[in-house]
Amino acid sequence: MSLPKKFESKDKSKERPCVPVGEMARDLLTKWGFDPTNEAILPDRHPQYRECARHGRYPISMVDEQDVVRYIAPVCSICAAEHASQRLMESAAIPRRYIDCDFDNYVVDVPGQQTALDVCWDYAEHFAEQANKGSSLILCGNPGTGKNHLASAIARTVLSMGRSVLHVTAYDVIARIRQTWQRGIGNSTELEVIRGFAEADLLIIDEVGKTFGSDGERVHLFEVIDHRYRDMKPTIILSNEGVEGVEKYLGAAAFDRLCQNGGLLLFDWQSYRRGRTEA
Repeated sequence: MSLPKKFESKDKSKERPCVPVGEMARDLLTKWGFDPTNEAILPDRHPQYRECARHGRYPISMVDEQDVVRYIAPVCSICAAEHASQRLMESAAIPRRYIDCDFDNYVVDVPGQQTALDVCWDYAEHFAEQANKGSSLILCGNPGTGKNHLASAIARTVLSMGRSVLHVTAYDVIARIRQTWQRGIGNSTELEVIRGFAEADLLIIDEVGKTFGSDGERVHLFEVIDHRYRDMKPTIILSNEGVEGVEKYLGAAAFDRLCQNGGLLLFDWQSYRRGRTEA
């Protein structure tokens, strides 16, 4: 008796070749650099390691609590973390000159520098508390005195906590907002751009005082600072102006918001760029 058509066997020649699971596993092991014919892949030969030219030995396999061999991606974990950190620094838009600045390589020659280092280090290490209070920080004073160095060191620490950071200049803020006024350039509205600056967990605004200081510019900066103030988001201001100059440029309202629960450091020592005066 013949079988119904729906039960008839298919033409084997038309079927796609089936790859056994074992072969797939061996191909994957080979791709990862393991020799599936080698006894070294047996459970009692694990964990296995590779050598990183920079960081030494790192594991590429392990044996779990059930004595099952688990393979780890053959990548040095320290190298991977460094690459991830580099990508975060790039997304924060920290200037290339300051990308390697941290607290350990900040040079202290005078007492004021030690105070600035201590305050900035404490701000970074306890950023969660600063964020909860919406505490901002103003670094102002002579050019070349390490304001960007310490701000970048703070940024590195905050980024390592999984927080977002954005480093911009006052001109960047003003230009980006005014760009929305021009037809055919971008699709964002002025409010969307302001909110974009307000979203970062930490916003660093550099070169405050370097633009014209018009009422229009003051309004743009106030809108960004005020959005962040209302959202309890910390902002760091960097300026070569003195305290009065920063307040005049930003306006009393914006300056007042930055001062609430915030800190102010005056960098009044000699410029690092011009060399140091020997005692």
